Amino acid sequence: MKIEANRASGEDNLQTKGRQATYLEVSRSLEEKVRNGFYPPGSRLPPQRDLALELGINVSTVSRAYKELQARGLIVASKRRGSIVTGGAMPPVHARADGGALALAAGGANAVIDLTVNRPATGEFLAQLTRTMANLARDPRYAQTQEYQPPQGPDWARAAGAQWIAAPGFAPTPDNVVVTSGAQHGLYAVLSSLMGHEGVILSDQLTYYGLKALAPVFQFELVGIPSDHEGLLPDRLEDACRRMRVKAIFTVPNLQNPTVVTMSLARRAALVDIARRHHIAIIEDDVYGPLVRARLPTIASLCPELTFHVTSTSKILAPGLRIGYLLTPPHGAALAAEAVRTTAWMPAPLSTLIVTRWIEDGTAQTILDAQRTELDARQALARELLPAEHLASDPACMFVWLRVPAPWRSDDFAANALARGVNTMPASAFAVDRSTVEHGVRINLACAESREQLTRALQILAHTLRDRPRALFGTI
Repeated sequence: MKIEANRASGEDNLQTKGRQATYLEVSRSLEEKVRNGFYPPGSRLPPQRDLALELGINVSTVSRAYKELQARGLIVASKRRGSIVTGGAMPPVHARADGGALALAAGGANAVIDLTVNRPATGEFLAQLTRTMANLARDPRYAQTQEYQPPQGPDWARAAGAQWIAAPGFAPTPDNVVVTSGAQHGLYAVLSSLMGHEGVILSDQLTYYGLKALAPVFQFELVGIPSDHEGLLPDRLEDACRRMRVKAIFTVPNLQNPTVVTMSLARRAALVDIARRHHIAIIEDDVYGPLVRARLPTIASLCPELTFHVTSTSKILAPGLRIGYLLTPPHGAALAAEAVRTTAWMPAPLSTLIVTRWIEDGTAQTILDAQRTELDARQALARELLPAEHLASDPACMFVWLRVPAPWRSDDFAANALARGVNTMPASAFAVDRSTVEHGVRINLACAESREQLTRALQILAHTLRDRPRALFGTI
């Protein structure tokens, strides 16, 4: 790695006029090495002082480059372990005036349109919260919000959780429900419950990046299973279960993240059959299930004895509430609750009460209906502006999956789109291993501030798709 630094006027972090800022050249070179597997997820980047010495630049420049990588979700900083590569497992988060998320342009100064974060598309939440807060003190449970509560949540919150999880023909018992601080916390509790069970975790080849982020924490291997328009391929799943020691099968059956696939009933039944014959736990991530109008039976309803069902209100109502629900197999709630106790002691009492009231009085459904209406309009824009032959979409989904044709690679397309002002998530952010995966990008429609902003972003993406890949920076 070689880089030229312009130290004129004491500004060692800038190249000559018109050239790319040095810290950005460093960060982009490192990002390329992360994307191509030179620095795989879980590995460490070189210490900042060592890299600065190697490149002949100041430590402050390298530090700024590392902060850029951290802001883009490619690394996490640890005082004890250094800079750990996530491989894009964590979404980039930047402050925005309205409290949402916003990425920064390549130059670091101009805001680009960020389409990387799944969050509600409407402001209905704030309107309802204002009304609720005005009357919350009248709720007889209000006094409990200042006290410690059971780690699994109070009984009334667990009952609301069971109501949120319920689907046609399926009414889970509150005894098996644990209230968590969001779906990621629930997933953490599941994996904690499975500690001591040796083996790999099977999932789609492209899967939820939160699961990838937990792999180095719990030190398990993720193995990707091919899928099609109906979901995981049963014969490939069966083969993996025969050849490997499997800890669990992870699946997102409704509006799979990122490919938008909803698993067919036949595939759900096949998955359950395989899990039962091999005595393997199932982790069902169903955070998008409430958005689906004609829901198929949940895997938890088909196989309650093996399934951990994870869901939350963050994607449907608001990320700031941080309330999720975990439905465990019979007699599994106590172990999951222990994981909640050791990580957060208990779910946040005030958020727990607000969400419970909303589920009980129908406010949650009102917000959900507003969300569905807005998503339907945004999905229509995506179908209008992006080529149908490359697009996977669903009227109820918060995102679309855009397949990029040759000669594009997903990382190159995402980089070119970002250079033009639109931030998307490439396939590499979701890939669980180094097997060949479909080249595409996830486009979060709900993340845009308005339909007008989304229209501009989709037009840029469509134009980029019609163009050819362009080199954005040279080798350092």
